[in-house]
Amino acid sequence: MSNTFVARLAGLAAAAMLTVSVAEASVYKFDYESVGDTLNATGEITVSASGKVTGISGTISGLVDETISGMVANPSFPGAAYSPDGSFIYDNVFYSSGQLFDVDGLLFTTKSMNGYWNLWGNASGDFSLFKSVGSYNYPVQTTGGLTLTAIPEAPTWAMLGMGFAGLAYAAFRRSGRRESFA
Repeated sequence: MSNTFVARLAGLAAAAMLTVSVAEASVYKFDYESVGDTLNATGEITVSASGKVTGISGTISGLVDETISGMVANPSFPGAAYSPDGSFIYDNVFYSSGQLFDVDGLLFTTKSMNGYWNLWGNASGDFSLFKSVGSYNYPVQTTGGLTLTAIPEAPTWAMLGMGFAGLAYAAFRRSGRRESFA
């Protein structure tokens, strides 16, 4: 029976490894903090395999308190486009190494739908987050730092779980052998 169990466990592990496909998107936790801590933005962004930011959610707090509602689609990706109010140039391109966002950055809205937000990179470790409320009217203009942390995907958690299950089974088998020799 124990050999059958091991064979089944190995078969399930092999099947799971074969069904894991290439990730279509990555999710990152982000945290923007302005100089002087006057404005903070936290949440998650979703990035496609091509580097296109396809989703954003979270909150903005400090100078204003707003809930991030979503990305503004870029019809010219990976090229740049103008925001609907003409205040920003954006491209919604994410770079997995080096400067995370270029000078065009990403464009998103908040639930109040009172204007647009643009987060972009000025230089390594230096970012800006501005809000527009009409053509070239920027009531929020901040610079600061941005940190991103990758959130593990479901297949990663599944493989981790299978590894722990294998270790638990090995410990169980080892304890069973000691009892049989006693």
